[in-house]
Amino acid sequence: MGEIFLKKTKSLKKWMTIVPLALMSITMAGTPVFDNPVYAAASAAASFSDVPAGHWAYDAVSKLAKAGMVDGYGDKSFKGDRTMSRYEFAFIVAKAMDKFEAADETNKELIDKLSAEFASELNRLGARVAKVEAKTNTWVSGETRFRYLGNDPKAPGSQKLRGADNFDFRQRIKFQGTINEDISWVARAQVTGKMGNYNDGANGSTCSFDMFAVTAKDVLGIDKVRIGRFPYDPFSHGLFSKAIGVDGIRIDENIGKLTFTGSVNNVKSDTNQGTGYGDSGDANTVTTAQLSGKIGQNLGWKAGYYWNDGQGSNSSMNVSTGRTFENSKGWAAGVDAKIGNLLFIGDYVSTDLDSVSNMPKSPKGWAVELTNAINQPHAFYGAKLLVDYKKKGDFGWSVSYRSIDAGAIPAGVGGFDAQAISYATDRYSTMTKGSDNIKGLFVALSSTISKNVVWTIEGQDLKFKNRKLTDATSDDLGKTYMTKIEFFY
Repeated sequence: MGEIFLKKTKSLKKWMTIVPLALMSITMAGTPVFDNPVYAAASAAASFSDVPAGHWAYDAVSKLAKAGMVDGYGDKSFKGDRTMSRYEFAFIVAKAMDKFEAADETNKELIDKLSAEFASELNRLGARVAKVEAKTNTWVSGETRFRYLGNDPKAPGSQKLRGADNFDFRQRIKFQGTINEDISWVARAQVTGKMGNYNDGANGSTCSFDMFAVTAKDVLGIDKVRIGRFPYDPFSHGLFSKAIGVDGIRIDENIGKLTFTGSVNNVKSDTNQGTGYGDSGDANTVTTAQLSGKIGQNLGWKAGYYWNDGQGSNSSMNVSTGRTFENSKGWAAGVDAKIGNLLFIGDYVSTDLDSVSNMPKSPKGWAVELTNAINQPHAFYGAKLLVDYKKKGDFGWSVSYRSIDAGAIPAGVGGFDAQAISYATDRYSTMTKGSDNIKGLFVALSSTISKNVVWTIEGQDLKFKNRKLTDATSDDLGKTYMTKIEFFY
């Protein structure tokens, strides 16, 4: 096929390429590196000269290493006890650039400053790597997950998990690549099933693509456009969220120091799809518009509006029969604040329901989280890992609380759905309705027990937000717990 598939990340492949190229640059006597030999000789001499002791770059790299932004310093210390060449600094800066999105504002400024200082070295190395990468534009990675699940349900019509239903597995294979310098693509295939439930081979044999998308930069005057199937991530810090299977389009446009994000997504399919009957073809669309920005170095914010054409009933909400609405709209706002070595995240949503029957017309909802995962994306746990899976011994934790009225979040994008595992057929399922008419505590602990191997334990204690909308005699929905081990490669 003329394409080379690698089972490492693009970043690792890049470094495996850069190192020998750099050595070649040092030892290739008489071989021209640049088109202009006079410029080449002067530039090469400058690049391999030492950066003077006391130069600000040593202190900057030391700060980045301490923050975990530079791989290779297990104790997070860069002593700077010897002089280094500009090329050596370029290697370190490029490693930090790979983690730019995970850096806080202070470290982003340091990375920007360092990349400007060593721009010529980075550009020369990048040009060499680009020539090699042009021949390799597809990469493969994978995940394997095993889980043990448990629950103690209290709501009427709910059952306790049993037998093979307590154990499941998931296998994912991810493909990603570039079409040209401005367009990239990604696709992910997955298989899921119940452990100990193998009979005729059917369990775990159905493969589906839960992700396939193309992303283009600078298209039609828009900074970034993504179209296809992907996780739901354009709105809030994760109060609105879905891990898989959302079809649609997302656009991102920088407006000064602000970012505008817009999206139109089909979030939940209808039962008649493909039949031509009933609501065939209507997949429940959620449309959003959001602005986000920063206040200082440690405080981020998001605010936006959404429109949902999906209906609500007891099949999608934690309510009894006869309580419905036709569609909904509303606004949401949230903050993420770094407080020392911790991260606080909070989201709030206010919704208006149309054609309401037997339930409040203006539901509200909110969620907060405190975590030590400051180097991970600023989103609620469930939309991120708590640890760096490449760093053995890394430990992360999250404590969150949510309080969400019935109908406050459209069905299909509840950020806490599918995290408290129960039977989907339960009348008040904490799995399919984990973000509706519900309140409760969610705790998660995670550890990288070996490189690329993560062990996590979770627990939730949940109650009805408004029991009067149900036929339950108690506020208690019950407790759920889970432990899982994940392998990344």
